Amino acid sequence: MKYGLRLALALITTECFAGVNYYVTDKLTSIDATKWAVTGNLSPGPSGLAIHDPNGGSLISKLAIPDGSNEAEVAATITLLSSGGVYTEFMQASNGAHTGSGGSGSYIAFEMQNPTFDQSHNCTATFLILQSSNNITSVVSAFQHSCRNGMLMRMAVHGKTALVWADDPTPVEFGVSPGAGQPGIGAYNMPSGNSIAQIQLGALSRTPPKAVDQNSVGVSAFRNRVDLQWKPPVEAADSPGIAGYWIYRDGLYFARTSATHFSDEAVTAGAKHIYTIYTTDQHFNQSAGTTITISTPSPVAKK
Repeated sequence: MKYGLRLALALITTECFAGVNYYVTDKLTSIDATKWAVTGNLSPGPSGLAIHDPNGGSLISKLAIPDGSNEAEVAATITLLSSGGVYTEFMQASNGAHTGSGGSGSYIAFEMQNPTFDQSHNCTATFLILQSSNNITSVVSAFQHSCRNGMLMRMAVHGKTALVWADDPTPVEFGVSPGAGQPGIGAYNMPSGNSIAQIQLGALSRTPPKAVDQNSVGVSAFRNRVDLQWKPPVEAADSPGIAGYWIYRDGLYFARTSATHFSDEAVTAGAKHIYTIYTTDQHFNQSAGTTITISTPSPVAKK
């Protein structure tokens, strides 16, 4: 890791989406044409929305995002009773956008492909971040991740950053090219019994999180290591949750951690460094910095 940093990977335990202001919650037992632009052959029912067609289909929101922007969050609960299917969340999508055979439109998408259960009923799938413009689609990133029945997929776009949660409490971010359009969902090749059980559309939080209290920062300085720890700031009621902390050293980006402590093992005896801690929330807002100046002990004099 950069500069020999040791990062603790403890996760924030607060429910990560508790403060999101969802302006649409739809269980998709039917399709409300006042809310959704429909593409493809869709099958709403008591358990949610199924899209069996290999050509794919989608629902793209007709409702304006409350803050007037084209940045929002999509959260979809997925029913997975068997292996198979492709499940997609869209941001900044044009009407008619969909993936699958003959997919089209412009969009940023977070997609789960072919969730597969093994004999022990453990599920894994391939997740993609896609960007499409004028029917030309590129893969921003791809990764393998676990899946489960009742899992929650979330995606948000803030500026040039796409944030994705593959049923995780904290997001992973990817660089994208922002565009126009609306949030939505889509799918194709879904096996019988699988469905999108609920979709929620949420406005992004625009309020920066609180900074780490400087008085709560504890420091231990050694000749070859600096340890810092701090208390997490109290979250506001409308906070989307803390994603972690970005650390700068001497004015340059150093690393990040989801824990409230870190160690820098790339220091030397008798050196002085300035560390700045920024709280970062789940919608990619950042607090003011908390700055700590630390001097490591001087070298031991040779006799």
